[in-house]
Order: sequence, then C-alpha cells, then structure tokens
Amino acid sequence: MSTLMIRRPDNARRGSALVMVAALLATVAALSLAAVAITNAANKEQRASRDKLAAQYVAEAGITQALFELQNGGTGVKGSIQNVQTFSQGSYWVDVTDLGGGQLSLESTGLDRGKGYRIDVVVEQLNTSNWVWAAFGDAGLTMDSNAFVDSYDSALGIYTDQDVNGSGASSYANSDGNIGSNNDVTLDQNAKVYGDANPGPAGTTTANGNSVISGSTTPSPIVMPLPPLTIPVVASAGDYTVPSSTTVSLGPGTFAFDDFTLNTGGHLNITGPVTLIVNNMQLDSNSEMILDALGGKLELYVLDDFVMDSNTLIASQTFTPADIEINLDSNNVIDPNVQVDLDQVDLNSNAQIYGTIYAPNASVEINSNFELFGALTAYSVHLDSNCKIHYDEALATGSNVTGNGGYQTVMWKGRSYVP
Repeated sequence: MSTLMIRRPDNARRGSALVMVAALLATVAALSLAAVAITNAANKEQRASRDKLAAQYVAEAGITQALFELQNGGTGVKGSIQNVQTFSQGSYWVDVTDLGGGQLSLESTGLDRGKGYRIDVVVEQLNTSNWVWAAFGDAGLTMDSNAFVDSYDSALGIYTDQDVNGSGASSYANSDGNIGSNNDVTLDQNAKVYGDANPGPAGTTTANGNSVISGSTTPSPIVMPLPPLTIPVVASAGDYTVPSSTTVSLGPGTFAFDDFTLNTGGHLNITGPVTLIVNNMQLDSNSEMILDALGGKLELYVLDDFVMDSNTLIASQTFTPADIEINLDSNNVIDPNVQVDLDQVDLNSNAQIYGTIYAPNASVEINSNFELFGALTAYSVHLDSNCKIHYDEALATGSNVTGNGGYQTVMWKGRSYVP
C-alpha cells in the first residue's frame, strides 16, 4: 500500500518566518524608540539640572562680589537687569535694599544657558572700633630688644593701677595688646608682646631669642586696608608759636597754621572740640599740649613734619586716649622713582602721648623710652629698645565704636528664577 505525503509549500514557511521577523523588528524598534526617548528625557533633565546649577553658581558669585564691595565701603550693588555683570559663561546682577537697623537685603540673580537662579541674603553690619591693634604696620612691624606692648582699660583708671601682673621688667597690665601687619612681624630678643602678633595672610611672625608673645601668631585671613586721610580744607592763619616757659590757650574751634611750634617749656591749653590742621608741628623739650575734652576731643592733622623732643607730653586732662586723634599725612617712605623732600616723623625718648596715631603713608619709628597710651597704625612701625605701647581697651567700646566691622549673614535663601 502506498503512503500519501502532503508537503507544506516552502513559500508558506518563508512567509510565516517573515511575519515573525517583522514582529520582532517592530518590537525591537519600539524598544529602541522607548530607550531613545528615555535617554533624551534623561539627558534633557541632566542638562536642565546642570544649567540650573550653573545659574546658581553665577548667582553665588554675585553675592560674593557684593559682599566684598560692602566690606570695602561700597554699596554692594552690582549691575542691573539692564546692565548685567558677566561671570564665566553666565551673567548676574545684585540689587540691595536697606532694611534699617543695620540690615541689608541682597538679591542676586544668576543666568546661564537660559536658566535662572536667584539668591536672597540678609546681612547685618557688625559694630567695631577703628582701633583694634596696639600697633599695626601695613608694610611690616619690627620690635627691637626690650620693646614692650601690653594693654589696659582707661575706663577703669590709670595704667599704673592696672600694672599688677608679672613682676619686675616682666610686669604688665592686661594681655590685649595685639600687634599686626599686612606683611611680616619681627621681634628681637627680650621684646615682649602681651597679646597677639599676627602677620598678614602671606606673612610670618618671627620671635627671636627669648622674646615673649602671650597670644596667637596665626596669619590674618584678610589684608587690612589703610584708607587715605580726608583732611579738612581750611585757610592757614600763618605760623603759631608758644614761647618758651609760657602758657597759651587755644580753642574751641577749627584752626589751620603753617609751622606750629611749642618752644622749650611751653604749655598749650586746648579747649575742645578742636580741629587743628598744621603743615609742621614741633614740640621742643619739656613742652606740653593739654586738652580740656569736656566739650569735645582734639582732631590733629599734620601734613608734613611731626617732631616731639624728649620729655614732651600730649594728653587730655583725664589722660583718656580717645580724646586725642593724631593724623599724620606725612610721607617719609623713600621711593627711588620719585625725588621729593621726605617728611620727618620723630617721637623721641621720654616723651608721652595719650591718644591714637594714624599715619598711612609714614614709616613711624618710636625711639627708646617713648611711651604711647592708646594705639598706632602706620605704613610701617619700628619700636626701638625700651619703648612702650599700652593699648587702651576702651578704644574698642563706647563712642569709638562705628558700624564698619564687616557683615554677618542673617538669612540665606535660594530659588529658581524664570528669565
């Protein structure tokens, strides 16, 4: 018996296979499209996140620039929406609003690649004194052997009543007699600082031999600016002289003179408030300037030479350093590129000042046995052997406090911004 066999046509099988392949390809294509869509969405989200983060960095840069400007006496305003500031590939502007009470609102808007970010910061101005150092030298500060710095508080009485710590040559009052520089600080052997001795950010403090520093020698984090003097413009009345062994009175009021001289043994009584502008000031030996500060303080401006011979005195009747401000516009720093007559700043032995000295253009050398009760800031400071500076802690309080102590952050908030 024969067997009947039926064969499926080859083209039928091929058609079925094609259908299966087509279905598979369709599935793969769909999966690929889905994967591409997911990848594109992820990339888009990453780009958006990256661009938003970039805009945030730009806004933060704006806040940093605004705060830097505030710290240096500016308004903090940076550009505007019509006049943006550039940073890297982005741009920003910072608006500032005075909230009163020493608080400022800073609003920084950053833009980058079409994305925006806004940061709102509220800062509060800190109060401090202009006089935070016993002695500060912009270009450097050096102390010779046996030079001495400490502190006391004039609000609590005279220095000698507070000089109760240590003994003998090592006795001192308080230990807030900080010294500093925007550059280096150097102490020779036996020099003593009862306080900190802080160099500038890139400077060093060198304490040779058995010199003493009771506090920190850590470099300051920022450079301390020395603003230029603003000198009142007043017509000069010519020269002014206090004859030898004679008592003369001056003030209150504003006065300007050319050469201002106290001859040997001369005594000048000043009634405050007084603003005194002179070209040159000379105190011969044993002369005195005494201020009655009941009505106000003495603001002294010396344009050129300032010389105190031995055994001279500048003080108020209460010996309060805050009563007398001595501002020296003298420039005795040699510049080899400029030919000028150098001014003279000379503080001689056994003389005393109860006050503050500000000399941003002068190298001030305090001679042996000179004694300053108050504070000194100058272009550079050199303290000779056996001279003494007693920083008055009261300079950091009371009426000497001003709102220039920088800013602290009260609030910080970030948010997206749609350009």
